[in-house]
Amino acid sequence: MQGEKEHIEQSFGLAIKEMRLSKGLSQAKLAELGDFNRTFISDLERGVYQPTLFSIFRLAHALEVAPHEIIQRVEELTKK
Repeated sequence: MQGEKEHIEQSFGLAIKEMRLSKGLSQAKLAELGDFNRTFISDLERGVYQPTLFSIFRLAHALEVAPHEIIQRVEELTKK
């Protein structure tokens, strides 16, 4: 179970990073748009920290995607 949890955490981070880069955003800019600290974004992308549901919605808004699109990408990445 622990390995699966870590895989999901890493996949979440990768999904956020992919979406951020596809929008041409720096970590600092994404943090600004979502009203987060830049280190929070870095920790998310490295799988060090996992967001709350509220944070997922704020990230989605900042990335201009629907929250389910983030989760869908995480699901795709965990199947690899």
